[in-house]
Amino acid sequence: MKKLYLLTLLILLPLSVRALEVDREVVPRITLGGKLVATADVIELDSDPAADDYISVEDSTVLMRFDKRLYGKGVAGAVVGIEEEDDVTRFQQLHALYWDQDMKLEIGRTRLRNTLIEFPMLRDESLLTYTHVGNASSDDKYDQIYGELVSADWYFDEKIQRLGVWFGGRRNADKAAFVNAPSGFDSHGFSYVYEQPEDLFYVSRLRHAGIRLDRQQVDVSGSSEWLQALLVGAEINLNLDPQANWSLSGQVISNNGIDGVVAAAISNGAANLVSQRAQAASVSVVTSVRYAARPHLLTRWQTALTLAYKEYSDVASARHWSIAPSLFYRIGQGIDLLAQAMYTDFSAALGAGNDTRVQLGIAFSFETVFNDNIGERDSILNLEHGYIQ
Repeated sequence: MKKLYLLTLLILLPLSVRALEVDREVVPRITLGGKLVATADVIELDSDPAADDYISVEDSTVLMRFDKRLYGKGVAGAVVGIEEEDDVTRFQQLHALYWDQDMKLEIGRTRLRNTLIEFPMLRDESLLTYTHVGNASSDDKYDQIYGELVSADWYFDEKIQRLGVWFGGRRNADKAAFVNAPSGFDSHGFSYVYEQPEDLFYVSRLRHAGIRLDRQQVDVSGSSEWLQALLVGAEINLNLDPQANWSLSGQVISNNGIDGVVAAAISNGAANLVSQRAQAASVSVVTSVRYAARPHLLTRWQTALTLAYKEYSDVASARHWSIAPSLFYRIGQGIDLLAQAMYTDFSAALGAGNDTRVQLGIAFSFETVFNDNIGERDSILNLEHGYIQ
């Protein structure tokens, strides 16, 4: 009898091992999302007189997320995102992630933690110089939004509040253009954010609020200095009617800058203009009033007016301001007609003159999930800029 038991055990043991091997190949949850934004841009720019009208598909993106539940608790996976920017496709999202009910970790390429509020603008770059902390080691628009980082967020108060820390690098991919830019980890920061989940936007006055410290290293004149920017922002409901909602949002960024930035370096047309303005001490303020019509709780259209102002503290009378009305009309699920105008005025210290940009277009977005046995609080499309809520 004992021999029979041992023989049976020897037969079943390989089967158990094979079963475990098969279990490891369980198909992950697969989330696919994307957005195509196509606009005709009519421009007249004193800051760039040679620029002509053009068709833009920038900010168009494809996103993929693959994740699985772990043996213990939590979920781990990876995100891959491809974006069109300046006629080049680039990996703007390429990171691994872990999350559970208390925390979320990310490592890889993703959005920098250099803004707090998502304003109702057609694209991220519409008011980029006002809404994001600039990159002192790059003039590339892509590097103002994305970088390589490690981030951790801890959730509490039923995930409505969170504390976050991060560190990483935002140096330009074209290292030859910024030979003096620091190598390795050149940025870090921390934040506190209060944020209602999307399905509870209209149950309280406060939708979103936060404070963030962003620090980045810059090498100048053979020595290293640290830029420190403090961000404070909030978004509130002016009424609590989800079918006809008025909301107000605002953000302030105070950048301590470095010494030695002169007017010529931050005037329109100057070499390395974006990075030089990022190095200059500055204060920027952005505020926006938004109206969203959602008859029968189905979003149909949104209009908004956004005002922005920025001044450079160490250069006399160096400032610029913008006004940007926008209108987005939803003609089908994930299909929107887009219209936005923007006027920007520059003071004499920045080269004087003004820029005008009118954009008309259409956007198509989608999201679909395969093998969903996990559940998720946020849409994968929230990884990128959203213009309508």
